[in-house]
Amino acid sequence: MPCPRCDAAAGAAAGSPAPGPFRRWCLVGTPNVGKTSLINAVAGSRLEVGNWTGTTVELASAHAVVAGAPLQLVDLPGAYALGGTGAEEDVVLPALEADPDALIVNVVDANHLARDLTLTLELAELGRPMVVVLNLIEQATARGLTLDPAALEAAFGAPVVALRDHRRHGADDLVAAATRAAVPTVRVAYPDAVAAAASDLVAAGAASRWHALATLTDELPSAALAHLATAATGGATTAGGADHAPHGERWAALERAHARLATAGLDPFLAAAEARHRSAHALAAATARVASGHVDPSERVDRWLLHPVVGPFALIVGLALTFHVTFALSDPWVGFFGVVQEVLAGWITALGLPALAESFLAGALVEGVGTVVAFVPVLFVLYVILGILENAGILARVAFLADGLMRAIGLPGRAVLPMVLSIGCTVPAVQATRTLEEPGDRLRVALAIPSIPCSARLPVFVLLAAVFVPDIAAFVLTGLYVLGFAIAIASAFAFKHLLRTPPGSGAMELPSYRWPPLRLVLKLAWARTRAFLQGATGPILIAVVAVWALLSITLPSGVSLFETVARAIAPVFAPLGMDDWRVVGALIPAAVAKEVVLGSLALTLLGDVPGVALGFGEGLAALGAGLSDALHGTLTALWGIGGGDPIDTELGAALGGVLSTGGAVALMVFTLLYMPCVATLAALRKAFGTRWMLFSIGYQTTVAYLMAWLVFLAWP
Repeated sequence: MPCPRCDAAAGAAAGSPAPGPFRRWCLVGTPNVGKTSLINAVAGSRLEVGNWTGTTVELASAHAVVAGAPLQLVDLPGAYALGGTGAEEDVVLPALEADPDALIVNVVDANHLARDLTLTLELAELGRPMVVVLNLIEQATARGLTLDPAALEAAFGAPVVALRDHRRHGADDLVAAATRAAVPTVRVAYPDAVAAAASDLVAAGAASRWHALATLTDELPSAALAHLATAATGGATTAGGADHAPHGERWAALERAHARLATAGLDPFLAAAEARHRSAHALAAATARVASGHVDPSERVDRWLLHPVVGPFALIVGLALTFHVTFALSDPWVGFFGVVQEVLAGWITALGLPALAESFLAGALVEGVGTVVAFVPVLFVLYVILGILENAGILARVAFLADGLMRAIGLPGRAVLPMVLSIGCTVPAVQATRTLEEPGDRLRVALAIPSIPCSARLPVFVLLAAVFVPDIAAFVLTGLYVLGFAIAIASAFAFKHLLRTPPGSGAMELPSYRWPPLRLVLKLAWARTRAFLQGATGPILIAVVAVWALLSITLPSGVSLFETVARAIAPVFAPLGMDDWRVVGALIPAAVAKEVVLGSLALTLLGDVPGVALGFGEGLAALGAGLSDALHGTLTALWGIGGGDPIDTELGAALGGVLSTGGAVALMVFTLLYMPCVATLAALRKAFGTRWMLFSIGYQTTVAYLMAWLVFLAWP
């Protein structure tokens, strides 16, 4: 459905040209060319932006109103070819064929013209109206390239627009170019035998020149070829047999074409690929010139960042610095949310409600759910930092550094991308494994990535680290992330022998470095934080209310049902330094969502603490003072990065009485590794079946117990 806010953002500029006769645009391009950013510029939408292959795995779209006309923009996955075998091509071509009236907007990276124009030439052979967008012009200029869009437009025979990064006027230029969209006139110079064979297939009814060539090169989907063969032999017809003769003619033409190519001694796939490659380089040479002696700044940085020794060291230091900055900037706001909890609890106590109602509102909601929400600032700051690293091209370098390690354990280099994605959430990471070609690789990676700490576990780590190891909190968090990745990689290696699948292949691309606009980073961070709140609030609320209800149900022994169950299993966790029933009990509902560890601990450790009634004015004064302290703490942290006080909460003080430092670290390790949350389990079941979902539960929990036990024994 149209988004009014998106519509308003897109249609606000006075005098914007109408988008032409097309009411839908399909944006097509290779990975990392800025398709999603361009949609955001045109529609003012909140589509997620990424800077590595596989970010846009499924179709995403946004609606806009431009000059009073409705417009839908469809963001297709990044793909290098229309007829490839990857998961991206499986989406792009069917989407274009299913929407023949849409305008094709081909987004091209001006820094990699020869590579991207190969796909452009394939799109041109579909015989559809097109507009070509030269994106990332500023980066190309910084690399010493001089571009001539007019020369490319003249050679291509369709409008070419040069855009600068995230500029509103550039989006207006694209809208204006849509009114001039045309079917490209460029023709790839194929060998005579290939061109003649393709012409025969077009005459016999092939949908386009591209489809004819794809039939010759075996890039046409196998189902389509099978249909032609069956129809040619009379084994299948469409309703009334109307399509029988055309399919038979096309199959006969295909057989003649293959005979002609065999006589000429040509491999149609290699001949077509070479011709397109040659034409793309000719177009690129006519469009861009490189200044003599110019060195790409990205290459200078990569000499150090991708160094086999310096690179991994810089990665570890960068990770530790990320957590240090996250602590410093989020601490003041975690404290402010703690003040909000105290004020809300005080106001509820002042109402004089019945004991059960007061317990539910002040205990289950304010203390339980509120304790989880109080750590949302930590996630927002982390998402801002990750957004900068992601869109600046840093995370792609992280994937590149891990390429050799991935191949050593029998996985393609791009398998690291779902692993990096799981830092945000494991569910889309499991879904992103579809970008891997081999089914066995997908399963191995999907079973390994639950070991990598997602954002839901971060609040638990932050609280425990701040309470028990405040002086080395950033290093402990860094160690947890390194441990998670190490366990994931070791698991993928072990699963190689369990599944006995052949290794897949795949290529990765390193985008040029670019500093993303702060507005884009903040929008992305807020969208991810909001998605976390929307996705987690329901499960967290249900789990916390369930714990509160079980704590409220008293058995004849005078002990609550929740405490009875938790005490029964507490001895199992005693070797891990977690023998208190409240700590062990928190792990049970956390199977729903890992953040519930905090909510459950808040209920069991603080639920019996009597509330202090607050007047309305007193509460407002406390909120004002808390907000002032948070702002002052943020400014102090920005000035010195790390000058703020460590996180100090009532829950943290209570935890100090039931856990030792070794037990707290073991709890962090167990929370890191034990069974995936229910959303991840659902994603695993949908993608790989119930058997592998159950395997993941047993495997992850076993590894978690063993690692937590070892850490507790080793902790001084």
